[in-house]
Amino acid sequence: MLNKKLLVGLLAAFWLSLFSQSLFAQANNLAKIYFVNVKSGHGAEFVAALKEHVEWRKQAGDPWTWNVYQIVNGQNLGDFVIRSGGHTWADLDSYEEFLAKGAVEFNKNVGPHIESTSNTITAVDTTNINWYPNNDDVNLISVITYHLKPGHERAFTQAVNKYHTAIKENNRETYYAFAWNVNGGSGPSVSLVLPYKNWAEMQGPDESLRTFMTRVLGSEEAQQLSDEFNSTYRTRESSVLRLRRDLSVIPDK
Repeated sequence: MLNKKLLVGLLAAFWLSLFSQSLFAQANNLAKIYFVNVKSGHGAEFVAALKEHVEWRKQAGDPWTWNVYQIVNGQNLGDFVIRSGGHTWADLDSYEEFLAKGAVEFNKNVGPHIESTSNTITAVDTTNINWYPNNDDVNLISVITYHLKPGHERAFTQAVNKYHTAIKENNRETYYAFAWNVNGGSGPSVSLVLPYKNWAEMQGPDESLRTFMTRVLGSEEAQQLSDEFNSTYRTRESSVLRLRRDLSVIPDK
């Protein structure tokens, strides 16, 4: 007979597999992300080398957009996050040749200023997203990562969907996306990504989310939804990232 803990783990893995398949079925929602820890005292040298590398990629005809962010609040302050999104699994195959060529240049010129790197592949849940009206205005990204309890992925998504429906149906000016970690790093985890023009916008609407949900759902249902959401995760962590357009590979419009 299967050990109870093993059975629970297998069931959780089975659900996560099914959930991942539903995410993968969504169009062009994958992102490849690199986390870069810069050597102490090498900040200026790293930035200069990365600027040169960005120019090399543009001249070499890199077909992907790479947005570069710097962590300006939270853990790993000062480190960088490099992200390319809007992809399919097939895109990863077609990009392999350029990826390898770019890695050689990157490691040769930027690598000497890096302490360590890691990377993940994430999938945006395109069914629960309300993004900023003009993406060109976004300068800051607040990221709240939830480390879910095994087997609670479905409950988390159901709760998020209820919040999303209430926000959209009542035209609340709150912008967000949910990015699920599908490969690399620890899981199950999902990040709530909140875009802002500046720090002042982080204050949010005058009416708090709790007050808003109580108004549109009623106090009992709103409290039940809050309890359901909070019961799905073990821990959470947050940080704020600033978009570094001067270090990003962004195709000319």
